[in-house]
Amino acid sequence: MTTTQGGSPWADLPDEILKAIGSRVDRPVNVLTFCSVCYSWRSAVSIPDFGQLIPPLQVRLPYPTDVDGVLTPSTMYCAEFQPPIPNGDSTSHADDAAWGGGGRLIKIEESNRGKLQLLNPISNLKLRYSPIQLSLADFHVVQLSTSFRLRLRTGFTAFEVNKVILFPPSAASYSPPQQERVTVVAIFQEGRLGYWRNGDESWTLLDDKNFDYDDIGPHRGQFYVVDRLGKLSRIDSSLSFVESRSPPQIPDGGGGQKNLVDSGGDLYLVDRKWNPRAVDFKVYKLDEEMGEWVEVKSLGGDETVFVLTTECCFSAPAAQVAGGRRDCIYYSDDDDYVARVMLTTESIQVFQLEDGSIQEVKSLPRESNIFLPPGFRTEF
Repeated sequence: MTTTQGGSPWADLPDEILKAIGSRVDRPVNVLTFCSVCYSWRSAVSIPDFGQLIPPLQVRLPYPTDVDGVLTPSTMYCAEFQPPIPNGDSTSHADDAAWGGGGRLIKIEESNRGKLQLLNPISNLKLRYSPIQLSLADFHVVQLSTSFRLRLRTGFTAFEVNKVILFPPSAASYSPPQQERVTVVAIFQEGRLGYWRNGDESWTLLDDKNFDYDDIGPHRGQFYVVDRLGKLSRIDSSLSFVESRSPPQIPDGGGGQKNLVDSGGDLYLVDRKWNPRAVDFKVYKLDEEMGEWVEVKSLGGDETVFVLTTECCFSAPAAQVAGGRRDCIYYSDDDDYVARVMLTTESIQVFQLEDGSIQEVKSLPRESNIFLPPGFRTEF
């Protein structure tokens, strides 16, 4: 159990101190993280209202859309149901059986209209309460990753934008007064890499020679970008490329789409081979001393799962996720348009690195609801 310096558990902090701390937590998604410490902390603050208005960040969308849009931030969580235990009784509750064991992977997004909404992180389908409701105060949530999506003012996703980040990395927790200093960096038009600053009339390309970038993501407080050959570059604080004399890349370019995953302090590259759907995956870990990608057959010591989405890629501890299956990759072959309009659980697949098998998540009893917490239903 986590304890304070004097030896008292965090759960025993006086209510007035907890409320004073909670009153200084800025954004609703951060309140959820505050609530995940323990039940006494969850009881000290108000659970975020999913109808609460949050000022969106106004962004000019890149050509050819070339109109004003909004940036909607999201946070990925692993949520476990942990009802309060009265009088210290550690006996299992009936609700534990309904939970089914293991955490669920969920996404909380601030919509273009400034409201919080709960989504499936892969399909982006909205999740709604079923008639049997559970209190969010009874969930222990662990933050896994953050992501951003560019939208039209009408709410539709800007489909020509593939991946979005805020620069510098500290801007990921921006507040409205900081919006003027935020730079949006994105991969758009199927491979171009560029940026937009508040007040710019158009986007500026970071690289006017390479139009084949696949992914961009954080690693150790910096951002890295990879192209379709697996060539890795770093973006410095001046929005310039920093490359070694022989930048890491995959021999022969690998099989297809590349994704970066920051996991356990290491940077991984997932290479997805298409025909026309995913038929195989290879995973590489960056050897920073040698400056090269090294193929691996396990994900972080066999204790990790990877999740690939259209907006970000992240890892989660296998032992905390429903099903508990390690060394696998969850993904969907469908693009964001299909995900928004007609994607169902049938479209979510899982690749097992050990034997190379691919299965539909819905066919696996222990994992079929990995993206659906109990008490919720999917909104089609």
